[in-house]
Amino acid sequence: MATMGSQSVTAERVAGVNARLDRLPVFGLSPVVFVVVGASYFFTFYDITAIGVTLPVLEERFGLSGADLALPVTTNLFAYIVGAYVLSSLADYIGRRRALALSVVLLSVGAVLTALSWSVTSLAIFRAVTGLGMGAEIALAATIMTELSPPRLRGRGVALNVFWGGVGLAAAPWIGLGLISWLPADIGWRVVFALGALAIVVLVFLTDRWVPESPRWLVLHGRPDRADGLLDRMETHVRARGHTLPEPRPVAAEGDLSTFPTWELLRPPYLGRVVVVFLFWFFSYMAAYAYLAYLPTLLEEMGVGKSLLYSAIGDLGFLVGGFVSVLVIDRWNRKHSAAAAGLVGMLGITLVAVSHGPGLLIVGAFLAGIWIMAPALGYAYTSEVFPTRARASGMSIGDGLGHLGGAVQPYIVVAALAAFGPRGTFGLMVGMIAVAASIILFGGIRTAGDSLSDLAR
Repeated sequence: MATMGSQSVTAERVAGVNARLDRLPVFGLSPVVFVVVGASYFFTFYDITAIGVTLPVLEERFGLSGADLALPVTTNLFAYIVGAYVLSSLADYIGRRRALALSVVLLSVGAVLTALSWSVTSLAIFRAVTGLGMGAEIALAATIMTELSPPRLRGRGVALNVFWGGVGLAAAPWIGLGLISWLPADIGWRVVFALGALAIVVLVFLTDRWVPESPRWLVLHGRPDRADGLLDRMETHVRARGHTLPEPRPVAAEGDLSTFPTWELLRPPYLGRVVVVFLFWFFSYMAAYAYLAYLPTLLEEMGVGKSLLYSAIGDLGFLVGGFVSVLVIDRWNRKHSAAAAGLVGMLGITLVAVSHGPGLLIVGAFLAGIWIMAPALGYAYTSEVFPTRARASGMSIGDGLGHLGGAVQPYIVVAALAAFGPRGTFGLMVGMIAVAASIILFGGIRTAGDSLSDLAR
């Protein structure tokens, strides 16, 4: 009986923490949390684009061709998958913040090592180190923001941080263009990668003052007093801004972790959700990484001069896409918004494929850039449909293992380029996006504005 009573008290406290979070009318933390978590997105997305910016230079410096050209991209993405899964699974045990700190260290160390590469082999190995941190940072940052946000603003919390990822995507081509043009040939590309090591600054702010641990995770792991103390602070912050807090609405208590997180997800109702998010991300990343990594190369194959400049101008669409995501993410159902973003991407890449001058090319690249920021919608969806006890693992399976699509795409792009030419390769990307949009539209569930406790059932 004592055990049953203990379990009842624990369930009540879990439900109480979730209910107090759900009743918040606004974010209960300082805006600094968005800057810090957003910075992790900035450096991760910056690094994703850096390889595409430097690939033409690396091709010349290291004599890359064919499969060698795909090697650093592929090793980075396979390591991304490993890092996302291992560190996110670990986060379900040790906490989101500690795991995020580990990912920041890996990303920063990998950036420095990549800048020191002396051969294609060393480049591939060091890109793998970077990838270990990249995958975990994206999954964990989305998990943190989802668990710290009230339901009606949860999507916006994720989108605000992904917006800074868009800034990183947009900044990388311009930074790369400047450094590669102005610095000596064997120095510019190294500095492009080395700048990614500035992510280490994020570690300074991963403290209770700026980015606290998730109260949902704390209460499930036997630390209800810390969870209540954090909620007291969040509620005081909300009241200080002139808001009145309603009475907490009763919610169901989530279960604690009883087995390895992945096993929790491989049974109903979560198995179907795992399949949907995995396939959605698989085809989304296949298209996105093909576009990001090979756009300058494909444009050169089309005979477009100043391809890096034109793609950099078009990449300003990343900023617009990130901003639009912030505005719409909590207004419409997540799966409908993600599918609509796919239509924008299909139109943009189609315009790039049929362009014969800079005007249509820039418009198409701009629209494709808006679509590239659709992950704000996908990250929010993926982090919502799994229970707290295995949420980080669910993110890693969807977003992390979904990067298998990105990992295999270099070989598909190389084969498609040989068989269909650059314009046909762009057409193949359009088909990939169409598959991803269909999967989320017809296989996804409604999530926007629902309590995480309700969605966890």
